[in-house]
Amino acid sequence: MRPALVVIDVQNDYLSANRLEPPREALCGAIARLLSTFREAQLPIFHVWTTIRPEGRQMPHWRSSGVSRCVAGSVGHATPDRLRPLASEQIVEKQYYSAFEDNSLESRLRSTGVDTVVLTGVYLRACVRTTAIDAYQRGFKVWIGEEAVGDDDPVHGAITRMYLAARLAKFANVDEIRRCVAGRAAVSLPVSSENLETLPVVLSDDEAAAGPENSLVEHFSPSRIDQPLWRAPVGDPGNVAAAAQSAERALRGWQATDAATRFDLFGAIADAVARRSPEFALRIAVETGKPIRDAKLEVEFALNLVRSCARLGETVGEQLQGTGWRSRRCPLGVVALITPWNNPLAIPLGKIIPALRHGNTVVWKPAIPGAGIALSVFRLLRDCGLPPGVVNIVMGDHTTAEYLMEARAVAGVSLTGSSAAGYAAQVVCARNRVPLQAELGGNNAVIVWSDADIGAAARQIALGGFGSAGQRCTASRRVVVEQSVRAEFVEALRSEMRGLAWGDPLDETTVVGPVVTGSALRRISATVERARNEGAEVYSEHSPASGDGIDRRTGFYHPPTLICGAAANSEIVQEETFGPVVVAQSAENWRHAIELCNGVRQGLAAALFSRSSETQRQFLADARAGILRINMSTAGAAGDAPFGGWKESGIGPPEHGAADVEFYTRYQTVYQNEPTCSEN
Repeated sequence: MRPALVVIDVQNDYLSANRLEPPREALCGAIARLLSTFREAQLPIFHVWTTIRPEGRQMPHWRSSGVSRCVAGSVGHATPDRLRPLASEQIVEKQYYSAFEDNSLESRLRSTGVDTVVLTGVYLRACVRTTAIDAYQRGFKVWIGEEAVGDDDPVHGAITRMYLAARLAKFANVDEIRRCVAGRAAVSLPVSSENLETLPVVLSDDEAAAGPENSLVEHFSPSRIDQPLWRAPVGDPGNVAAAAQSAERALRGWQATDAATRFDLFGAIADAVARRSPEFALRIAVETGKPIRDAKLEVEFALNLVRSCARLGETVGEQLQGTGWRSRRCPLGVVALITPWNNPLAIPLGKIIPALRHGNTVVWKPAIPGAGIALSVFRLLRDCGLPPGVVNIVMGDHTTAEYLMEARAVAGVSLTGSSAAGYAAQVVCARNRVPLQAELGGNNAVIVWSDADIGAAARQIALGGFGSAGQRCTASRRVVVEQSVRAEFVEALRSEMRGLAWGDPLDETTVVGPVVTGSALRRISATVERARNEGAEVYSEHSPASGDGIDRRTGFYHPPTLICGAAANSEIVQEETFGPVVVAQSAENWRHAIELCNGVRQGLAAALFSRSSETQRQFLADARAGILRINMSTAGAAGDAPFGGWKESGIGPPEHGAADVEFYTRYQTVYQNEPTCSEN
């Protein structure tokens, strides 16, 4: 393969679009990494620009809307400084959509022996899509940088992604693309081992080994990047179909199982998890980097979820009745469960047990860093006597998840993941008209008011924001502090940060461990650096010289970091970092505080520290989030309480407790006309 990088329309007029997904700076960062890799490998790079001459023609739909974009010589036509072409790189100008508009790009690619184009830029649904189709038509292989293409219509972008991936393009993340050119470039990558265990690709009646058609993804210990753990296969449509068919075959038999038998089984599962809790906690710490103290808490939470679900009793069956009718709750059928890596035991069991309790069967697609734990969970369920086919697992990445959601047998989808995953799920579920339950993270705010116990607030926010390296959806990411106590609070929080043990996740005292992957570390570090460059104050109380004993070369470690003075509309405030980063903002009054608290797209959790019952009442009336907490951080949840976000944090019914019945069952109303007896 001889690839060329084609950077499409990375110009200020396009990058300034509202609701660009990924956000402008994250998108530019991913593109910059690809540019660096291709430059080091001395591979061809082409910059494609939309160029409108002042006296030239605008696109008709721009003209009819009175829009003027990408005019030569304007600021909007320019590209950001860090993405500017080098003298050796070629520029291709176009007026409409495709980079192949005037055929000059094709001739230039062929003259350099290119057979594969790697596309990146904006917009995925328009110019990137058209260029991809034209490249395919001309015989080039097409790759698209997964996180290096953006769109200001994320749903349309998700539709386009699935359309192209199914027909003509391979979507790959930046690290995967870098690996493909690593032989030409000095790219720092973890060392692989040829003797790694390869996990099964499908687990249903039997454990199916991966075949030659399955690509493999190696997973490394987050705390020891020289230590590969295993390979996970990427499931293809055939693997997904096999798992879904297994679940479909088992459905009728499972629905015929009486409630007492099911609940006895759930008790056995809880007991088995409890017996193996040290093993599960250790695996969570090793495979995801979660500190062992938090891993133990996750096992306890998983047990709480299983036991609280069983305590609720049977809900499937007749529920309501009226004159001439009765209404009953019925199972959905085969349910697709898609789970993340950050709670690899609790989140899956928090979905699997309610699904089974309500008479459904399951196909589960775990995130790759949680795949090893998923294998252990499957074997535990089997050993506890769960009938074959009731729970099935298919290993893989986001493409496998999309295949699963598309499967004919699937009657509902429950997903916990990123905003982008939520858009893709909405598209698939809308097309197939099946219900969706999605928990999509949170950019959570804590309000600290002047009458609060500042020391206690700082202590809890430090644990809630930096614990588990901030890699939980309920982490405290933003702190809105009344102006009069801002300085006192910031000093208190910095003092608490200095006391946080940062390092080896297997150390019982560690509060902040590594982040899960190198790409996560680079993303978090780049976001913090951009905030610094924009004028924010950045405080980190840990450093390589601080005596903490951490060798940054051996793990994906990011220090706990506090950001102050960032603008309300800045990336560091508006976007969830999902790392050990907390942003402090000042509020002039209560109205300002609530505006800042609610002023992001997500709305999973919010918290208030205040002694005033009136302030607490006002908070409960004004905060726009699905979970509200008073005089505690946003982190954490009870296993028997409904869990779900508002705004872009959640789709469909919440999870857990009595709320589970809303998703895992549906009403069926029966009308019956009783026959009349005839007299002889």
